[in-house]
Amino acid sequence: MVQAIVNGRLVLSNKILDGCALLFDKKIIGIVSRETLDAAWENEKAWKGEPLALTDAQGAYVSPGFLNLHIHGCAGADTMDAKEDTLSVMSEFLAKTGVTAFLPTTMTCDLPAVYKALTRIRESMTVMARRREEKGGLQKEDANRLPGAKVLGAYLEGPFISSAYKGAQKEEYIAAADFELIRDFADVIKIAVLAPETLAREQMENFVAQCRAHKIVVSLGHSAAGYEEALQAIETGASHVTHVCNAMTGLHHRKPGLVGAALDSGVTCELIADNLHVHPAVQRLFYRSKGAAELELITDSMRACGLPDGISELGGQTVLVKDGAARLADGTLAGSVVTMDRAMAYFRKNTGASVPEVVRMVTENQAQELGLFEKIGSLSPGAAADLAIFNEDFTICRTFVDGREVYRNPDFR
Repeated sequence: MVQAIVNGRLVLSNKILDGCALLFDKKIIGIVSRETLDAAWENEKAWKGEPLALTDAQGAYVSPGFLNLHIHGCAGADTMDAKEDTLSVMSEFLAKTGVTAFLPTTMTCDLPAVYKALTRIRESMTVMARRREEKGGLQKEDANRLPGAKVLGAYLEGPFISSAYKGAQKEEYIAAADFELIRDFADVIKIAVLAPETLAREQMENFVAQCRAHKIVVSLGHSAAGYEEALQAIETGASHVTHVCNAMTGLHHRKPGLVGAALDSGVTCELIADNLHVHPAVQRLFYRSKGAAELELITDSMRACGLPDGISELGGQTVLVKDGAARLADGTLAGSVVTMDRAMAYFRKNTGASVPEVVRMVTENQAQELGLFEKIGSLSPGAAADLAIFNEDFTICRTFVDGREVYRNPDFR
């Protein structure tokens, strides 16, 4: 069956398109004028011989589904739980926030626990890959598909970090970066965090080169690297910065630090726009300096995301969640409890960025970085029909994954 979304404001990479309809099945078919769609509906209620179903967006925005590349957990589940239902719980919750694909993110833990989590992630990726190859009809693998957002791979946050900027990571499990420790999961890991100053330059260059050879993005983070050390890593091939401004050397007028290197280069910067991790004024500075093309909004959320305030856990450490902030006993911020839709709303209010710019920071940039832009992250013909419908304040109305509705806001008719 062909589906069409009508009365929606279609969010493209640099503009909003009104007065058109979006056609899709499992993939995007294309954008047509409302007149063309109305003629097909009135004549046969079909599109090129296929039955046609209409969804009225009621004036809301329609965009590619959001991509969350850095998320530890939500709804009581955490990637490191590595239980049979862990990723399903996260997948279902994320769809309610407009997220249609994500990278479950690991913690600095003992390596067997990390490997177990990566194995679970690989299993979810395998199911998704098998489904893509199906030729018509339901197959037995459909019974195993995730209920909402898809898993694209893993984000390895630790153990290759600095003890000086460990944040909420456990110091006892920090290790020197060695590609051999992760080689067996090179097909799963899409982004790996590195504190470059913890290695000799030749070792750092070798690690980055090995990652790049296996299409793993190297991200600088949890790092005591100075400006020069950070730029050396960037020149070597590191192209990403983990939750910029947090857990790294800051910007000083005589010591620009890792934050200065991020601003003074073309690296992609993640930003947690919950107004706790990065002050709104600093969000504006990064928006003006980097522009929409070099920023990615993330949540870095932990298992307490979506739950009431109270006691929670992250990486084996007790976390207290109060008034929207998650902290260890010593006051260290322990990830966030923000959702992607709220982060987008905060960022737009803080910076004045346009809706297409904010959407780009949660769709196209991530898809381009992972080499998946032909498959996800746009409303282009042939891309997966992963879609989010949302209103002016980014409240999610409906979410589709591979053309299948996976969430409908009960207040949206």
